[in-house]
Amino acid sequence: MLLSEIARQIGGRLEGADQEIARLAPPEEARAGELVVVREAKFLEAALQSRAALLLDETSFCPDTVSRIRVPVMQKAWPAVLALFDAPETWARAGIHPTATVEAGATVDPTASIGAYVLVRKGASVAANAVIAPFCYVGEEVEIGPRTVLEPRVTLHRHTRLGADCRIGGGTVLGAMGFGFQDHQRLPHTGRVVLEDGVELGANCVVQRSVVGETRIGAHSKIGDLTNIGHNVQIGKGVMMVGSSAIGGSSVVEDGVLMGGWVVLSDHVRVGKGARLTGGSGISKHVPPGETWASGIPAQPIRKHWRRLAVLDWLAGAERTLRQLLKGTQPEK
Repeated sequence: MLLSEIARQIGGRLEGADQEIARLAPPEEARAGELVVVREAKFLEAALQSRAALLLDETSFCPDTVSRIRVPVMQKAWPAVLALFDAPETWARAGIHPTATVEAGATVDPTASIGAYVLVRKGASVAANAVIAPFCYVGEEVEIGPRTVLEPRVTLHRHTRLGADCRIGGGTVLGAMGFGFQDHQRLPHTGRVVLEDGVELGANCVVQRSVVGETRIGAHSKIGDLTNIGHNVQIGKGVMMVGSSAIGGSSVVEDGVLMGGWVVLSDHVRVGKGARLTGGSGISKHVPPGETWASGIPAQPIRKHWRRLAVLDWLAGAERTLRQLLKGTQPEK
């Protein structure tokens, strides 16, 4: 792709000689004929030494000998240039693969793509332009919305419903029976999982179906890899949840919550709208709206966490001073 064409498509301005660009490259690995996106000033020196073409903001220094694209706002240009070099994976072509099985009573829109060795059970429905990659299982009465994509080996248990424009990472399981027991016997889970429009889940996640009612994830929420969501959990709209996290049964996460990696919520807790939970936090109490909680297990409001760290530092210094006094030596200043 010519550098001038890249500039045109992302709304940038070409400076220097036009050239053919083979790929995007990081500054430390780039060579001539490649493009480096300089998103932060600390990468500029390595980028200039690479002999690659550069994508820069309007103010960054660049010698006239280097071909470059200038853009007004790097934050807007970054996803646009990534999209130009992205090669979408073709999980399946429109229609039903000869090795796939669609049971009688299932409905598949003619524009949907059903990949190799997929099983679509009776009563399921697959909407227009949905993509189901190879080796997926679509259970009875499952609903898959328009343009939703299932990556390979996704399992959708019965009655699961996915809205439009969802994306489900490889190996993820939606609608598995929850971890609910009474008198050492697993309770029947009669409910279902519902994903609203635009929800994305990473690879190898598990979302358990409810005992009664629904386990629900609100529109445009984004959930990372290796995450477990328990039965009857309610997640609001626009929630960002980094991978390797877990939410206990019947908990509520309200709209706009941000959660770092390795966050664990106990069962039956509520995280208020717009709250932030730092990575590695264990949440055992209700978190009020808008607050930031941190400090691992158990997590606390972040100001309380900072005060505790300050007290621990003071105690460590006091302990050193006391030991020196007991030894009869002069305390260090």
